This record gives sequence, structure tokens and C-alpha cells, in this order.
Amino acid sequence: MRLRQYEGMFLFDSSFATDMSKAEAEIRRILDRAEAEIVFCRKWDERRLAYDIKGQRRGTYVLTYFKCRPDTIAGIERDVRLSENILRLLVLQAEHVTPERMNEFAPEKQVAAPPSESEEPKPDKDTPKDALDSGVPDEGDEPVALSASSEDADEVTEVTE
Repeated sequence: MRLRQYEGMFLFDSSFATDMSKAEAEIRRILDRAEAEIVFCRKWDERRLAYDIKGQRRGTYVLTYFKCRPDTIAGIERDVRLSENILRLLVLQAEHVTPERMNEFAPEKQVAAPPSESEEPKPDKDTPKDALDSGVPDEGDEPVALSASSEDADEVTEVTE
């Protein structure tokens, strides 16, 4: 029978998954019993759960991609239900997921922090100077209201105070 690729989201008890090597060992134990080949395994996130699961309020998610025969999925799910450390498991077919896409989930990737509010935006050569204005009128600026109708779109009306 042909091996298929699956995505498994394992939900661990947070106290057990503090050491990621223990969580990976538990996943390997379960998938080895099913003769599955692990392609990718990374900690995804630790979160507060929406409701208690087996008395736990927090859980650690571990994302795993693996290849196995379709008839072994039921055995994997049974082994997870028998495990005291794994709270839940969701398995989906993932034939469309490429290794490049899997690497996007790597925890080493850092998202660039947005500039702080105190920093002034830096103009590039294509940004007009007016686009960098703070939106607060200077003392000499008069307030201007633009008409909302499409017929009067070319017409600007001055507002006096």
C-alpha cells in the first residue's frame, strides 16, 4: 500500500512538554508503532485552552508531518487516547504541503518588529513628501472638506470656523 503524507497536531500537557525532547520522544514512540516516517516535527505554540481537557488549562501544540499507510491512522489515534501526556490529536491529509512550506513553521524565523511610534517614517525615493505628513494641520493650514459624492469629486469646499 502507498505511503501518504499527513499533518498531525499533537496537544500535550504543558508540564510534560516543557522539555521538547520528551514530547518528540512520545511522538516518535507512537509513530514508530505505526511504522510511520517523521518528515517534520516542531513545537508550534503553548496556549491557554478554551476549556479544561483532562483537568488541564494550558497546552503545548506540536506540529508534525509524517508519512504512513492510511490504514495505520486509527492505530495512531488509539495510542494517543491511551497516552497520559497527550491531550488531543488532529490528523489531516497533507499531500499538498511541500518541504519549503513546512520550513515556514520553523521557530527560528523572526518577524521584523514594526517601527516604534517615536521613530519618524523614512522616505524612500518614490514617496512624496506629503505622504509623510502626520495628518495634524500646521498653524497656517486651513481645514478643507472633500465632497463625498462622485459628481462633486473635483470640487473642494473650504470649511470656515
